Amino acid sequence: MKKNIFNCLLIVGALLFFSSCDKTEGALYSGEPNKVSFFNKTMKFNMEGGSISVPVGRTSTTGDFSFPVTLSATGAGYTNIFKLAGPVQFGSGEGKSYAKINYGDLSKIDPSTLSISPTNKDVAVGLAFPISLTIPDENVSSSNIKKVDIMATSILEFEDKGNVTMNSTDGWAGKVLNVKIQKAKTTSVYKLVSPFGENSLAFLIKADGKTVVFPNQVLGNDPDYGAVTMSDVTGTVSNGVVTLNIGGYRVSAGSFGSGTEIINLPK
Repeated sequence: MKKNIFNCLLIVGALLFFSSCDKTEGALYSGEPNKVSFFNKTMKFNMEGGSISVPVGRTSTTGDFSFPVTLSATGAGYTNIFKLAGPVQFGSGEGKSYAKINYGDLSKIDPSTLSISPTNKDVAVGLAFPISLTIPDENVSSSNIKKVDIMATSILEFEDKGNVTMNSTDGWAGKVLNVKIQKAKTTSVYKLVSPFGENSLAFLIKADGKTVVFPNQVLGNDPDYGAVTMSDVTGTVSNGVVTLNIGGYRVSAGSFGSGTEIINLPK
């Protein structure tokens, strides 16, 4: 009887040890040996260093073991940029391993999300790329988390690209401006540094090289009406020139009307 109690305590202790390593949505370490499962149905990863490592658990730790996973995505061209490094491999004694995803030139695909967040007069710009990994049915454990939906996110770093001409004659400034411009290191996102003497603005050139994504952004403040938002913006690119058609320069009391901002991209 004492021996049975002792063995039960060992099993419970082992389960507690493994569950403390990662928060999971199902039990991983039970059932047939060398069955596998992801730890969660959804995960978020910050993109850095050119790869993402997604944890996987198996039901035993005896011997070496490997199995394939498949990568899928609904975004156009994603599976050309995100690539699995190979099958998931467990060494003898290992109950946890990783599916490694390498990624390439992000400028060749469009993010599902472009987030622009003001920080004082600057802006932080983030991108998000949804992808999924799936374990084959014959390899999945009783916890049955065979698929994980991954949101790969990136906070962009920018580098200076000098000054460019911004024609705001039919826009907010009513004149031609000389403005400082920056470009993200990993993709086609540009930042205009305080073009109207106040807030910086950012925009994305899509993978087609012709379309601009410009979310609503506050360009600065009007002394009488407060924050002025460039809203309902559509944009195009042609021969290195970005044309932004502004639906309205809006304030809380209404709108100053529409306009056009034309930016010459750096060479």
